[in-house]
Formats: sequence, structure tokens, C-alpha cells
Amino acid sequence: MLSPIGGRRKKHKRFDYTPRYYDPEKEKKSDIARKIKMESKVRRGPARSVILYAAILFILFYFFLQL
Repeated sequence: MLSPIGGRRKKHKRFDYTPRYYDPEKEKKSDIARKIKMESKVRRGPARSVILYAAILFILFYFFLQL
């Protein structure tokens, strides 16, 4: 092979990489916990808003009948 003009070849880039420890059980537990939190937020949100809207409509209807 032909050598570069300077006479030396460039060395490949080196880096230090320390792999992280992967625990599949911990990952599975955190996924389950995250799904449960998301499901509980979905269940609470619309139920509260429906009850709130029903209460507001009831109050408005009550005041309308009083007039």
C-alpha cells in the first residue's frame, strides 16, 4: 500500500467505553410500574371531568328553574 506523504499512518480513534449493567428483572418491574401509572391516570381523568360537567349542568339547570 502507499504510505501517506508524512510517512506515518494515522492511528484509529480510541475511546473508553464501560458497559452498563443490564438487569432484565428490574427493567420488567419498571415497565409494569410505568404502565400501571399510565392506566390509573387515564381512568381518573375522564371520570372526574364527567362528574364535574354533570355537577355544573345540574347547578345551571337548578338556577334556570329558580328564575
